[in-house]
Amino acid sequence: MQLKIYQENAINELLQKPKKLLAYSGDKKLVFKAPTGSGKTIMMAEFLKQLVKDRDVRQSLSFIWTAPRQLHIQSHKKLEKYFEISRVLRCSFFEDLDDKKIGENEVLFFNWESINKEDNIYIRKNERDNNLSNVIERTKEEGREIVLIIDESHHHATSDISRKLIQDIGHKLAFEVSATPIVENPDEIVTVHIEDVKTEGMIKKKVVLNEGFKNLIEKGLIRTELGAGSEELVISQALKKQEDLLNGFKKEKTDIKPLVLIQLPDRIGNLEDETKNRVIRILKDKYSISTENGKLAIWLSGEHINKENVEKHNSEVEVLIFKQAIALGWDCPRAQILVLFREWHSPIFSIQGIIQLKI
Repeated sequence: MQLKIYQENAINELLQKPKKLLAYSGDKKLVFKAPTGSGKTIMMAEFLKQLVKDRDVRQSLSFIWTAPRQLHIQSHKKLEKYFEISRVLRCSFFEDLDDKKIGENEVLFFNWESINKEDNIYIRKNERDNNLSNVIERTKEEGREIVLIIDESHHHATSDISRKLIQDIGHKLAFEVSATPIVENPDEIVTVHIEDVKTEGMIKKKVVLNEGFKNLIEKGLIRTELGAGSEELVISQALKKQEDLLNGFKKEKTDIKPLVLIQLPDRIGNLEDETKNRVIRILKDKYSISTENGKLAIWLSGEHINKENVEKHNSEVEVLIFKQAIALGWDCPRAQILVLFREWHSPIFSIQGIIQLKI
């Protein structure tokens, strides 16, 4: 893939600073700060590729990649695809390890929350002797140094338990990767500036709130004329904006299909289900958008419908209903319009309206 200029610059800096740190004694820590949407995973993948091919690096290296929630699965998939041709690194889960150790130029992926539990099979002693401590011990016995990548580090690398686990890994070098890192006394910092990312069109330059409607800020909250409207009105405005964007993409001779996100509020009892059912009924009855015809996707806890290919730029899915489950690490550039419904019990979701993300 063609890297952006800011990505190439960051990778070069990522390569030079760790090479210097690896030459020092003791464990070292580097912070990689890059905005959400800048391609942190791809930059780390290309950096790792260049690192293991660099003749100036004398050490034999094994890698551990940790991430919160299910982000480690997405990262594993991305890196495996990235290394598909070069095969310079191998991407593995615990069950993929040969001889219960991390091989040279092999990356072990795992979920931080699960590994952080004392009763987790990969932490406690188990009959297969396949816990993390033994895997690391066997790896080091082969003469390899451990490089630890802590993805979205602000989520899971700050507690006392987490710090102890990081210390027990006994890494030579740790990368804390985040848009908002919380790190004390790093040995080096590599920063990608948001202005550079915007300049190259990787993230949106601005958002437009409830276009065509009056919006006021009162006591830190946004009040909008659209807030007095019905759910049907809000949805109609979102789909109208989607049609405008689609026509704009067609003029640019691209087959990108903009996606409308509808975020349901957190509500108690049956109110949440009632809101969801009303939205689904409006979409189906007025716009022929439904799960049955593949134009509607649902991504809620315990309910995943038509979400498999929703990230594809020309997916048939036109609307995605969700709550908060996809907030972390979800990669979907075609998501252009966000619909929020007012949360009556909390000021956090006080907006009923439409946010349009603009390049």
